[in-house]
Amino acid sequence: MSNTPTWHPYARFILRRLQHAERDTSYDAEDENRKIPAQELPAQTLLEALDDLPAMQRLDNEELYTLSETGADGWAIDADGNDMPQHYTAPSTILMCLRLAATFGTHQNFCATSLAPHGVMVINEIPTSQLDIACTQIGRVFLPPSWTAQTYAARRGEEQVLQLIRPTVGREGTICLAGMRDFEHRLLGSLAQPHPLLVLWPEGLRLDPDLKRILPKPVRLAPVDPEMMLMLLEQTHSTTGKIDHARVAPLLPHSAALQSMDEQVLIAALRAPNAGAAASKLAEILQASQADNGALTLTDIKGASPAHQAARDIVEDLRAWHDGKANWTEIPHSLLISGEPGVGKSVLARAIAASADVPLIEASFGGWQSCGHLGDMLGAMRKSFTEATRNKPSVLFIDEIDSAGARDTSDRHGSHYRRNVINQFLAEVDALMRDEGVLLIGACNHPNNLDPAILRSGRFDRHAELDRPPLAQIQHMLERALPTDHNSIELARAFAGQTPAEIDASLRAARASARRAGRSCDAAWVLAQMPKETPRAKARQRRIAIHECGHALMATLLSAAPVERVTISKNGGQTIRPSAVYEGTLCEFEDEMTILLGGRAAERILLGDISAGAGGGDGSDLQQATQVQLACDREVGLGIHGNGWMGPAVMKHLTPNERDRLRVKLDRFERRAQSLLDPHRDQLARLAEHLLTVREMDTADLRPWLEHLAPSAAEQVDSSTATIHPQ
Repeated sequence: MSNTPTWHPYARFILRRLQHAERDTSYDAEDENRKIPAQELPAQTLLEALDDLPAMQRLDNEELYTLSETGADGWAIDADGNDMPQHYTAPSTILMCLRLAATFGTHQNFCATSLAPHGVMVINEIPTSQLDIACTQIGRVFLPPSWTAQTYAARRGEEQVLQLIRPTVGREGTICLAGMRDFEHRLLGSLAQPHPLLVLWPEGLRLDPDLKRILPKPVRLAPVDPEMMLMLLEQTHSTTGKIDHARVAPLLPHSAALQSMDEQVLIAALRAPNAGAAASKLAEILQASQADNGALTLTDIKGASPAHQAARDIVEDLRAWHDGKANWTEIPHSLLISGEPGVGKSVLARAIAASADVPLIEASFGGWQSCGHLGDMLGAMRKSFTEATRNKPSVLFIDEIDSAGARDTSDRHGSHYRRNVINQFLAEVDALMRDEGVLLIGACNHPNNLDPAILRSGRFDRHAELDRPPLAQIQHMLERALPTDHNSIELARAFAGQTPAEIDASLRAARASARRAGRSCDAAWVLAQMPKETPRAKARQRRIAIHECGHALMATLLSAAPVERVTISKNGGQTIRPSAVYEGTLCEFEDEMTILLGGRAAERILLGDISAGAGGGDGSDLQQATQVQLACDREVGLGIHGNGWMGPAVMKHLTPNERDRLRVKLDRFERRAQSLLDPHRDQLARLAEHLLTVREMDTADLRPWLEHLAPSAAEQVDSSTATIHPQ
């Protein structure tokens, strides 16, 4: 039985019509609204028909083999020695004709589905950039000569008219809102007429729910496959319309890779001198594009944070859906990753796609906004969502989501622009969530700045914060970066508390200096390139260690659940712990403020003075303690205003009395922290010295140091409400 696809004969007929139409100089290509079919094909002679058969060849096998040894393709060479077509036809046009021929299957099927009176057919998944090509070729090549295609509603008296409706694509390659409204208007006008209607629908663009209800189920445009590529190469790299299939077919990429091919890749590959070279070049480019992705997998990263666990879960769920073990409605579709710059949010998103082995489509609000005015920005946004849908199953990663802002912000500057952007983003996300096969991954630095509608479940099902990597993960990073060096623990401790971006920058600098010095780069070399600690730097490090250990002891003494991690680095320190506020009582709020000021109290106990380490910007100890106290007074009914809700405080609007009260309250909590820590000053000093050496301690490491301090009835608190104390 032959393996030749059933649409092959129809495709060959269409290609003959295309060649005939391309030679028609009388056709007015400027008339975009009316497509006149090419004249009837002249009848083939018997000799021409026989010569057109795929298996017919004028050269014998020995001649074909000899030519093949020289790199030539004997199947493509005519009697005059030419091996390239005399008439050029755009490869994208040829490929679109092949895809349409495979979609319809036969001429009879095309007439039955597209030319029946009152008939309506919708073809979707057409690349936006090729809508015009599809429209022109259906009108010029697929229609019988007695018919006419037009891109507007036909009149009642007209006969044998195919209404060929598609959205208009702007110069930027996107479909604007005005273009969509015009398309819907023409579509409704065409539906009102008895003439057959063929709707060309671009890939990824979602039908309006009302239109989707009244139109028939779309027929997907046939995807590109190796058989189509062989027929394309017959047209682009052969004078005879034939190529050596046995040699070329094994060189072509597989179907999945071909479906990811864009027009630029096709054009670049077809510059090769013959069909075999073009097939090899195409495979090389597509393989390189996949290799350029170069993304680490989740196994490569080996993270243990809640964000890494959420990433592993979402990959496992996608695989279950792909294997038919779970319905799309049963799995989470989205994840929002937040964290400070440099912690690896983008790397984690890329790892999700790499681990799931699906395409990654990357976008950002900043990238969309750089496209121009509001219409261009929204068009670029829609294009990203469209691309993700076209390549599904896929991962759509959107960075800088917090730059969208919120619609209810007090800043009225640009509020109209911001409202339109957020509304469109919500609409795109909602449509994506109703579809299947696309995971939405968002990243931001400040999730609190986001519009609440973006954050709600159903848009972002899960939120996870990505912190600076723990020591174990840093050591794993170094083992990957320096695979021949098995003594990286000292270097890992030197990098403790730094972001992956900072570590990567230090490693790059060390490699560069090693190359200039003409030696290999190992852990010892990297350590040697790091700045030497001066006495002042050592004193600062000791203060940081005391400060962070003050938080840890204070949290333990107040039974605020086990501290998860304490880290110090050259730039500061972190104490990651659960919040003391669990039930929301006044006592818990006061304990939280006492813990926040515990680092400051520890400095005063062991060093006799305090530093600016507890203060600074958002997230500092003083900022958090201030916000907690103001919330007690103004928002949660536990302060001076009793049951009154005064709303969030604006610091510059506080009255002198409010400022004085705030200062007195925080002074009181610092004194409380000092009185609780003072009996344990020796323990505090020893723990700080140990932390200076090891640079990081987790719950297990801290337990021997702190367990005798914890009250016997200490209640365990859910660590999902972890608080970070930066130094």
